Order: sequence, then C-alpha cells, then structure tokens
Amino acid sequence: MTLPPVRTAKINGRTLSWREQGDGVALVLIHGIGGNSESWAAQFADFARKYRVIAWDAPGYGGSAPLPKDAPAAEDYARALAALLDMQGVMAAHIVGQSIGAVIAAALARAIPATAQSLTLLHPLMGFGGMAPADRAAARAGRLAPFEAQDMASFAEQRAAAILGPGHSPELLAQVKRIMSAVTIPAYRQLVEVMASADMMAWAPSLALPTLVIAGGADKVAPPESCRALANAIPGATYECYDGIGHYMQLEDPKRLRAALDRFLAAHDDAAKAATY
Repeated sequence: MTLPPVRTAKINGRTLSWREQGDGVALVLIHGIGGNSESWAAQFADFARKYRVIAWDAPGYGGSAPLPKDAPAAEDYARALAALLDMQGVMAAHIVGQSIGAVIAAALARAIPATAQSLTLLHPLMGFGGMAPADRAAARAGRLAPFEAQDMASFAEQRAAAILGPGHSPELLAQVKRIMSAVTIPAYRQLVEVMASADMMAWAPSLALPTLVIAGGADKVAPPESCRALANAIPGATYECYDGIGHYMQLEDPKRLRAALDRFLAAHDDAAKAATY
C-alpha cells in the first residue's frame, strides 16, 4: 500500500505536515494520540478516487511543529487544522477524527461550524473535563505516568496490543507499534492535556450537523457504551458498533470502515460540494 508523500508548509509561523491525494470534496482525517498521518494509509486507497483526502500530522507529530503551550486545548489544534484547510482552499469538508482526533474534530465543528459539512467520530474519547477535579487530576496523572520511567518505544511495545481487537494479526501489531513509536513524548503529553480539559458530553448538544459515531465492540479505550451515550447526546446522530474491532478500525478493518463511510458521506456530499472551492 503506497502512501502519498508528506507535504509541509509554514502557516502562521509554524510548520505543519500532511499527506494528500485525490480530487473533489475534501475528506479530512485526524489521527489519534498514538498515530500520525500514516494511520490512514488504507483510507487514501479507498477514498482518493472520489475525494480529496487530507490527513494531517497534528502539531508535534510527523513534520509538524508543536504548539507553544505546555497545556493546549482542543481548540488550539482545531485552529491549526482550520489554518491548514484555509491555506489549501478548503472551505468545508467531511471531517473524520479517531480517538483524541474525534475531540479535535468536534472542537473544529464547534469553533468554525461552516468548515464541517459532516462529522465522523471514530472511537471518540469523552475527555476528563466533566469529572470532579480530583478525578480529573488522577486520570491525567494516569495517562502521563508511563513516561516517568520509559521511552515511547517501550510504551508502544506494552500498549499496542491492548488497543487492538482480539483477532489482530502479527503484521498489524507490528505496524501499530512502529507508528506509535514515532510519537514524541512531548507531543503525547500535549494531547493528554487536551484530554484533560475536553468534555465531549457537554459539547454534544451543540454539534448540530450530520454526525456518525462509530464504536468498536472490543474497544477498551472508548467502550461502546460511552460511544453510544455520546451519539444519543448529539442531535440526530447515527451510532454504529462493529464486533471484534478495537480502538483502531481504520487499520483493523478498513473494508468495513469504507462501507460505513461510503453510506454516510454519500448522503451529505452535495452540501460539501457547494461549500468547497
């Protein structure tokens, strides 16, 4: 599977990197905390024949410069992504976010509603923002604790299998470990801060756009019950759950993800075409 090359540009004084392939309505892909633009390798092959597929490297990931704040919020990432899309001439797009990428996708839809013509939240995290302060602090500390005594490669070795469904292949596990090992600890820490402040359940009622929430039946990171609760809180959202899938559907079962997105995106392409130049 051939990935499109990484592109870079300096936007608002900071470098951002991304991969892009295809023409037509923009399909923007936002990776999770342990990923990068390579996480969407199969989706370029699946969707670039119909869409302009854009997968960024979030600030601090790949060739993208980190955000200057030690504790950025989801809105900071959303503004960076919006600046990239504006530079690319994309006024509106279908937005797909996985894990913490779903939080960034929701923040973008809330901050600049016209940018998102549809929203797909794949294995969405809820964030710790709705917790009591002591619980929130404990959850944040738990996410950061592994890096007090190990590097990212060691973390990936321990963590990768836990985020995948039970039927994963050795080849998939090796791919996930490699992608996760490329993440820097400072970039990971910054997205943990996003997790600590975000409150997807509180944001849900304001997501007044076509939304698809996808859960993995074997996902221990974003369990089906939390994904269903989020979908129920978003006006008119559709909820789908796939048995045997862990926290990484775009790599675990790209064929089933393609079928789900094909159905959902096709219903909302006309609005996106009218708003893209």
